[in-house]
Amino acid sequence: MKHGRVLLVLLVLAGCVVATGASSAAPAPSCLRAEDFGAVPDDGQDDRDRLQAAIDAAQAGPRCLELGPGRFHATRRQTPGTSSIASLRITGSLVLRGAGEGVTVLAMLGPGTCSGCQGFPNPTDWHLLAVTGATDVSISGLTFDGSERTNTIEQTHLLQVNGPTDNVLIEHATFNLPIIGPNAGGDCIRLLGTHTEWVRNTTIRHTRGLDCDRSFIGIQRGLDGVVIEHSESVLVGDQAIDFEPTGGPSFECQPIVKNILMRQLVLRRGVSAGLTATIHGDGCAVAENVTLTDSTVEDGTVSILDARDVTLSRLRLRSLPGNPAPIVLARKRIENLRILDSELERLADSGTGQALKISGQNGAFPTDVLLSGVRITQATPGPLVSTEHLARLVIVGAELVYTGPPVGNHAVHVRGFAEAPAEAPVLVDTTVAGALAGAARVAGVFTGQPVLVRVTGP
Repeated sequence: MKHGRVLLVLLVLAGCVVATGASSAAPAPSCLRAEDFGAVPDDGQDDRDRLQAAIDAAQAGPRCLELGPGRFHATRRQTPGTSSIASLRITGSLVLRGAGEGVTVLAMLGPGTCSGCQGFPNPTDWHLLAVTGATDVSISGLTFDGSERTNTIEQTHLLQVNGPTDNVLIEHATFNLPIIGPNAGGDCIRLLGTHTEWVRNTTIRHTRGLDCDRSFIGIQRGLDGVVIEHSESVLVGDQAIDFEPTGGPSFECQPIVKNILMRQLVLRRGVSAGLTATIHGDGCAVAENVTLTDSTVEDGTVSILDARDVTLSRLRLRSLPGNPAPIVLARKRIENLRILDSELERLADSGTGQALKISGQNGAFPTDVLLSGVRITQATPGPLVSTEHLARLVIVGAELVYTGPPVGNHAVHVRGFAEAPAEAPVLVDTTVAGALAGAARVAGVFTGQPVLVRVTGP
C-alpha cells in the first residue's frame, strides 16, 4: 500500500491524471458546429445571423465553436443609430476555430452602406469580426477575406479587438483586405482600447497579412501587453505594424500603449516608399516598453516617435531603392532607445541620406540612445548616424562601414542647439571604415569633444 501511495504522488506531480474505480475524469465539452445553426458554406449567401446565433450559443454553452471547410459570408448589419458595427461579435469567453487557413474562410459580402443610419455618411464603417468586452478568447484556423466587399469606407477592418478585453489569442490565421477604390478599407487587424477600457494581454502569432488595404496590424491606444510573433506581411497600403495612437490627452501624459513585444517577424510593405513599422506614442502619452527583435524589415523605414524604453535587437534592416528616408528614424520624445546586435544596410541607389537619424520635433527632444553590436553599411553620401537635439549618444562594439566614393563627412554627426544642447558622443570598441573624414563630429551647441576609446579607422 505504501508503494502505491508513492506512485500516486509521483504521477500527480508529473501532471498525470490517475483514474480510480470510484471516479473518472469528465470529458472535455464538445464544440458546437456553425453548420448546425444553418450556416451553409460555399453557397454565396449571407450567413451572418446564423453565425452570430452559433457564437451566442457557444458562449453560453461549451464556449467552443467550429467552422467547417468552405467559405462563409457575412454582410454589414443595418443598424440605425451607429456609424460603426461589426457583422459578428464575440462578447464572452470562446474558442472559435476553423479547419485551417485557406480551408475555412470568413468573408465580407456586399456593400458597406447602412440604409437606416441617418446622420452618418454612406458608405460607413464596417468590421467583419469584433471581440468586445471579452476575456479568454481564442481565434484560429481561419482566413479572413474582404475581397467581396463593395462601397466601403476607411474604418473597415477584418478583425477588431475593442477594450475592455483580456487574454485574446489570434493564431494560424490569414488576412486579405485588398484595396477597393479610394478610402475603402482599413486594417487587417486593429487593437483599440481607451484610457478606461484597456485591451490587455493580446497574442497574435503565426499570422499572415496577405494584402491589407492600410495596415497589417494597427495598434491604436489603450493597450497593455501585446505579443506579435512568427508572423509576416506581404503587401500593405500603409504600415505593416502601425502604432497609430490618437486621444493622447485623455491619458494625461501616462503611456498610451505599453509592454509590446514583437519578435520573429518578416515585415514588408510591397510598395516603393514609406514607413514599414512604426512605434509611436501621442505627445507626452508615450509608447512605453516596446521591443522589436529577431526580425527582418525588407523595405521601408522603422519609425520611432514619442516613445520610452524601446529596444530594437537582432534585426536585419535595409533601405529601399529610390527612397532617401533613413532606415531607422527616431523623433521627438525618445527616452532610452537601444539598438542592439542589428544590421542596417543603406543601398547606393537610395539617395543621399543617413542610415540612422535622430532628431527633435515641435519642441520635444530625444534624450539618450545606445548602439551596441550594430553593423551599419552605407553606400550613399552623408553620415551613417546623424543626430539633432539628442542629449546623449553612446556607441559600443559597432562597425560603421562606408562603401561609397570619398566624402567630407564623418561617420557620426551630432548637432546640438541652444534649446537642446548635445553632449559629445562616446564611441568604444568601434570600427570605422571607408573614405570618410573621420569617426565623429560635433556641431552647434555642445559640451566636450567626442570620446573615442579603441576606435579604429580614418
